[in-house]
Amino acid sequence: MTNKSEIQSQGIEVHRRGIPGFASLLILLLVIGGWTPACFGQSNDKIPRVTVINPVQQTLVYRLPAKPAEILAAQEAIIYARTSGYLDQISVDIGDQVEKGQVIAVLDTPELTDELRRAEAQLLESRASLRAVQAQADGGTAQLAAATASHLQAAVGIVQAQAELRKAQAELTAQKIHTERIRRLHQQDAATDAQLEAADRDYLQAEGEVEVRNAALDSTTARAGAAEAKIGVAQADLESRVSLVAVAEAAIAVTNARVDHAKTMLGYASIRAPFAGVITDRYLDLGAAVVTASSSKNTAIVSIKDLSSLRIYVQIPEPDIPYIDKGHAAEVTCSAFPNRIFQGVVSRISRDLDRRTRTMKIEILLENKEGQIYPGMFATVNFDLIERKDAWTLPAQALLGSKGDYHVYCVVDGVCVAVPIKIGLDDGGTVEIIEGLNGDEKVILIGKGLIQRGDRVIAVGSNP
Repeated sequence: MTNKSEIQSQGIEVHRRGIPGFASLLILLLVIGGWTPACFGQSNDKIPRVTVINPVQQTLVYRLPAKPAEILAAQEAIIYARTSGYLDQISVDIGDQVEKGQVIAVLDTPELTDELRRAEAQLLESRASLRAVQAQADGGTAQLAAATASHLQAAVGIVQAQAELRKAQAELTAQKIHTERIRRLHQQDAATDAQLEAADRDYLQAEGEVEVRNAALDSTTARAGAAEAKIGVAQADLESRVSLVAVAEAAIAVTNARVDHAKTMLGYASIRAPFAGVITDRYLDLGAAVVTASSSKNTAIVSIKDLSSLRIYVQIPEPDIPYIDKGHAAEVTCSAFPNRIFQGVVSRISRDLDRRTRTMKIEILLENKEGQIYPGMFATVNFDLIERKDAWTLPAQALLGSKGDYHVYCVVDGVCVAVPIKIGLDDGGTVEIIEGLNGDEKVILIGKGLIQRGDRVIAVGSNP
């Protein structure tokens, strides 16, 4: 530290270099006059005076410096036509408010109308064909039923013929036994010739009855076979007719699909708003040709944006990312409203850093029910990242040292003492003290450059 004797020697040295005595004396007096207040203060003693303060306990908030932001509508879309035609009606223009589902334009599409009529006519024809083949199928079902009934009747006839045959065979057997007994009696002269002749006649008659019953059984069996064959033919015919019914039903399904498609495409001639919003641009006038959006050369009709809420995008530096989560409050300011602050909420975080800028995109949702803010406005965003309640704080200018190794000068019993500290939040003007101080210390704020640790000092200021 410079003392008075050094200053005097500096004055003598100046005089020795040839400066006139009066000028040397004047310079010497100016130097001494400039040194005396800083070192001796009002008491004119050799103990320097320093201004001290106590650490203050307060709520400290770390705010992210204002970041430029991009404002977009919550929803926006350019409306194209789903079908081709000519613009026949348009009921909106730039700045108009529209509701969801509101018709904003109508196209003239005569080709689609003709296509729908052709499809409906083909549908009527297909339904008539279905009725015809259905009637044929019903006839085939009746034929199958008749053939089945004939076969059943023939089967019953077979059973009856078999019963009659068994009966005739039994009667033949009985008559044979009777005839043989009469013949033995005739040989013994116990029966007359007339009795023998009658017995032989009855036997022959019984044989004839058996032959008749056999023939009847064969005939009934043949009829049953014919009826069974008719069943097969009727079954095949019915299956053929049923397949025709299936073909006709498929044709109706295809035609129905064509009708539905034609109606759907015709419905696209009325262009509706996909959501409530404001028409921000109009691209066509009445009579303009409109090309379907599915072609290579599509035609836009209007642009619509939902301004009831806004999406605000801002890039956040890498060190501040850990302090921001979904739901975090954000303050938005616009250059058009310099004295107003709009409150938004973080709605999405990209979770991906831009490798060039080491920043991450954050989306903020901002309600805009009054409609004062518009997409494209210049905006800035502020975040309160960290809040420390009841934190011990000091002005940043009270700190000494470098990053990671800080200390302060405190006055203890009139002596300057260096106290190591650890800091937390630092907003550039106020610093959080997280270790080293308890609030009772007298921390030197002004005069640190005039002293060293161990020097005696006089503490003055708001907290002496």
